[in-house]
Amino acid sequence: MAQLTTCEVKLAAPSDAPLIARMSKSYIEQGLRWRWRAPQIRRKIACPDSVVLVAEIQSSGVARVGAFAVMDFISDAQRDKAILNLLAVHPKLRRNGVGGKLLAWLHDSAMVAGCEYIDLQVRADNQDARRFYRTLGYQDEALLPGYYDGKVSAYQMKLRLRECGPPDALPPL
Repeated sequence: MAQLTTCEVKLAAPSDAPLIARMSKSYIEQGLRWRWRAPQIRRKIACPDSVVLVAEIQSSGVARVGAFAVMDFISDAQRDKAILNLLAVHPKLRRNGVGGKLLAWLHDSAMVAGCEYIDLQVRADNQDARRFYRTLGYQDEALLPGYYDGKVSAYQMKLRLRECGPPDALPPL
């Protein structure tokens, strides 16, 4: 990819699923069983409790998908949370703010949805990704030995979006 000129974050379309799947295989799932194929991505795009984003990069007059993210929103009896399933940026676009733009969109969405935190798992051998998440406030919660296919460990990381507790009382009318 050439020099980045603009980056627009937008919702993924079903037609983006094959490219997202290939990027997941190349940048996230290398050396593992390929789980995030186009049909799984299409299901996430169609699911009302998930969001799939792409970062469309304008460079040399051509617009291309240069990054993507997949997040689920989960509500249970205890609290609302979001799970960041996937995030990948084309290697030539890393350290240009593209991943940060995707996460800013997702963090805002999680706050609007009332989530208290965002969870993610990241390969233990991906020091760059762990460092990136830490700069955005994520903290290591646990080491998960053999998390991926029983052979690659992961770190569970968490970003707390708000303190737990009852909502503020409304003032009287």
